[in-house]
Amino acid sequence: MDYFGYIIAIVMALAVGSFLGYLARQTIAKKQLGTVESKLNKMIEEAKQEAKETLFKAKDKAVQIIEEAEKQERERKMQLLKMEERLEKREENLDRKTEEAERKIQDLTEKVEKVKQIKQELEGFGQKQRENLERISGLSQEDAKKELLDLIEKEHQQVLLERIKKLEDEGRQDLEKKARNIITLAMQRYAASQAAEISTTAVELPSDDLKGRIIGKEGRNIKTLEKLTGVEVIVDDTPGAIVISGFDPIRRQIAKLTLEKLISDGRIQPARIEEMVEKAKEEIGNKIQEAGEAAAFDTGVAGLDPKLVKILGRLRFRTSYGQNVLLHSVEVAHLAAAIASEIGADASLVKRAGLLHDIGKAIDHEIQGSHTEIGKMI
Repeated sequence: MDYFGYIIAIVMALAVGSFLGYLARQTIAKKQLGTVESKLNKMIEEAKQEAKETLFKAKDKAVQIIEEAEKQERERKMQLLKMEERLEKREENLDRKTEEAERKIQDLTEKVEKVKQIKQELEGFGQKQRENLERISGLSQEDAKKELLDLIEKEHQQVLLERIKKLEDEGRQDLEKKARNIITLAMQRYAASQAAEISTTAVELPSDDLKGRIIGKEGRNIKTLEKLTGVEVIVDDTPGAIVISGFDPIRRQIAKLTLEKLISDGRIQPARIEEMVEKAKEEIGNKIQEAGEAAAFDTGVAGLDPKLVKILGRLRFRTSYGQNVLLHSVEVAHLAAAIASEIGADASLVKRAGLLHDIGKAIDHEIQGSHTEIGKMI
């Protein structure tokens, strides 16, 4: 009997425990549900508040934009009004000047007519006086002039001789001055206007946006270009251009040609820069060779060593006192040959000396010393 009592008690305890567990789970579930709902409500409220703030900000921004647009519109209207006022003033000034010009023209026309009339009257009066003098003296105008000159010549022969000598001396001085001017003009006959490039060369850009690409990420592109060409590339606020700085004109030309090729190609990166620098060096080298050969051919100087011709061609990219040194050398060669022919000297030798007299300037940026000393060594 006690055994069954234990079983019943256990069953009842399990039933009571299950019921209590059920009640506990229900309570916990309700609490959790309440917590989730409160979080959701809080998130909804925050979202609504954020939406309101965003809306207020958007309205403020729209008001600012509208006010700015109205302000710009007012400024444009004021500018238009000022321009209209300036145009009206210019029109008034132009009308006034036109009227003054017409009045002056009218006055000048009247004065010209008066002068013509007075001139005609004077000519008529002079003719009458000459006729009266011819009638009184019995001599024509030409006879009277001849007789008067003969008389003056006899009385003032010594004075006339001194005057003639003075005129001859003055004429000789004028002729010498004119001769010097003619020689100077002859020396400048071949001179061409050259821009004085001292140490910088400008490269035009189609757009300022290219400046950032030329500089590159962390300055890689511009550093690569400067390292390969040996120049300094200056990128500043100058619109539509950058500046290449360096004392060697050949290096500046290589850098300039490289940049032009990169801009035309559109791909600006270190590997591409190396490739374009090599192409630019080759192209500049060809131009130097062609320039030297052309100068030798133009002056008729034959038999120059090929290395000397190449050094001579470098002068194409060298300026001195605002003039291209290669053109200057060609001019000196022609003028020296002309002077040598006049005095009977060896024109061929003098022409060669004139062509090569400034050759030291071709490499004076690379070798220490004056261009005369460098030219002597060459």
